[in-house]
Amino acid sequence: MLNQAVIFCGGFGKRLMPITKKIPKPMVKVNGKPFLFHLIQQCKNNGIKKILLLCGYKSGVIRKYFGNGKKIGINIQYHINPPEIETYKRIFDARSFLEKEFLLLYSDNYCSLNLHDLFFNYKKLKSQLIISVCKKRKGNIIVDKKNKKISKYFFTKNKKADLVDIGYMIVNKKKLIANYLNTNIPFNFFINNLVRKKKANYFFNDTGYLSISDLARLKISQNFFRSNYVFIDRDGVLNEKKKNHFYVRNLKELKINHMFIRKLKKMLKNQELLCISNQAGIATGDLNYFNLKKINNKIKLELKKYKINLKDFFISTHHYNSNHFDRKPNHGLFLKAAKKYNIILDKTYYIGDDKRDIEASYNAKTKCLYIGKEKLSTNLKKKYIYTLI
Repeated sequence: MLNQAVIFCGGFGKRLMPITKKIPKPMVKVNGKPFLFHLIQQCKNNGIKKILLLCGYKSGVIRKYFGNGKKIGINIQYHINPPEIETYKRIFDARSFLEKEFLLLYSDNYCSLNLHDLFFNYKKLKSQLIISVCKKRKGNIIVDKKNKKISKYFFTKNKKADLVDIGYMIVNKKKLIANYLNTNIPFNFFINNLVRKKKANYFFNDTGYLSISDLARLKISQNFFRSNYVFIDRDGVLNEKKKNHFYVRNLKELKINHMFIRKLKKMLKNQELLCISNQAGIATGDLNYFNLKKINNKIKLELKKYKINLKDFFISTHHYNSNHFDRKPNHGLFLKAAKKYNIILDKTYYIGDDKRDIEASYNAKTKCLYIGKEKLSTNLKKKYIYTLI
């Protein structure tokens, strides 16, 4: 896995004035913490040990808050240039601090990205540069899907492009410090150079991203970062599982798990629940939609007695042999819930009781609280170590 993350933190943040009159853009608070704090925390949670901050405008504010990183359990270094210096020169001048390969981030974008998956693809493709992209109506990137290459990189929005560069890129140091006569250039010049040489790859991110690049986007990000919801499984968690068959078929067979719900009440901090559940009984004919609705409503009413609000159900009714994107261990329902309720997936968690729940949580980039009785293998724990609470 990667050991180092490098973050651009040097710009003026003019589009965030008057907020950035006294503080640099990365220090703008979102959900009570500087935006930069959330980025560093994400890096730490993904196993990164070192952070290099490329500072400029009001760098002292950043240094005063984070120091050497000891208080938050990560090593933080600084390299400072004047704020008017271009981004490529910032990183070029800090080349003695750089490791062989590193994660590079913009300080105003955040996405629920699995950095392990990004690094795996970087290695698999033997890449010199891999950039995370996501869908956007007017983007700046066109890709060659067959060869996993970026075929066109635009410096501004282009109606021909439906993907956008969100940062979160892995860079090879050797290629970065190739000879440029003029190093005081924007970093995207370097990107475009590798694109033209067909040396730049992409990694598709399906969870979208947040930005604080201007006041309107900052307001949106403030709403998303408030983790007001917890994802939860149904059978085996809110109600007991049936021993003889997989699915509860009617109200007579429904047994509420009161013992766990009492514990759940103590855990929740005024958060609401979103239930994500596989109900293949619909596909097999063991369960009908009428009874499914009655069962879900009964569970909702029982939770209400404990003053717990189950806001919504997201149900996959696909057959248990199906690999449909909505059926766990796939994470389609998580994405639908996140879109409907404005949720950053890696800012919340999923409560489940079996291996599929852990895998679905891993795929969705949420944390996972495993309450099952089955002992997990060492390999499973290793694979999902950073998503288990």
